[in-house]
Amino acid sequence: MARISRHERKQRKKEIVWGAVALITALGILASAMTYVFLNRDDVIGAKTLCPAGGPRGHYVLLVDTTDRMRFAQKLAFDVIFRDIIEKRMPEGYLLSIFVMGEDVRANARPLIEICNPGRGADKSEWTANLERLRRRYEERFRKVLLDQAATLVDSKPAKISPILETLQMVGINAFRRHDVQGERRLIMVSDMLHHTPRFSMYRGIVDYETFAASGYARKVHAELTGVKVEIHYLINTPELQTRRNLAFWENHFNSTGAQIVAVRPMEG
Repeated sequence: MARISRHERKQRKKEIVWGAVALITALGILASAMTYVFLNRDDVIGAKTLCPAGGPRGHYVLLVDTTDRMRFAQKLAFDVIFRDIIEKRMPEGYLLSIFVMGEDVRANARPLIEICNPGRGADKSEWTANLERLRRRYEERFRKVLLDQAATLVDSKPAKISPILETLQMVGINAFRRHDVQGERRLIMVSDMLHHTPRFSMYRGIVDYETFAASGYARKVHAELTGVKVEIHYLINTPELQTRRNLAFWENHFNSTGAQIVAVRPMEG
């Protein structure tokens, strides 16, 4: 077998060294690319809704009654409630659907906006996540987007009717049933809770729920809200009608839908 010359041995060593350098460089580039993708990935967040890939972990629905103009103090109280939901109460991965209630049920049958809380990244490590990017996404694509809707929810014109029952039916169909979230399901209502339509009006006097429930109208507006926890924030516009008997009507009604009232609070103003 022929001997390898000293020059050839040196040449081969150079080739091995440069090959190793090239391999290390390539691995470094690959590692950097993988790190960048890992820190900036969107594989667990929906591009538009910001919801987890596996679906929302819970579902909050905010229903705001816009059939009466809010007074100044009521607007301030609503702003506190709205910010509290967005900034403190709503867990990461939960979906928020916002509905408005006006006199045109069809026009308001779909949510004004639907978006999940993507989280601020508070539970993440800077070694495994881009914390600044997560914070910016939360502020710009979640918090700001929702707060920009606040004016739409409080600036309204008085309406001739207040179709609370029909709107609840739409919420059951286009929010809770449509998404069918298996986690917590909560309905937060801001309303005077005085239903008023030609077929049925609470302005005509005290309403007996059993009489209402036996009517054809009650069957027509029945809603499916199984497992939903309901919070009511009362807009006190007609105190003489917004009595304990009014609340009892709604307790019975929500029980008939499979839901349960868990909190009631009169709003300031």
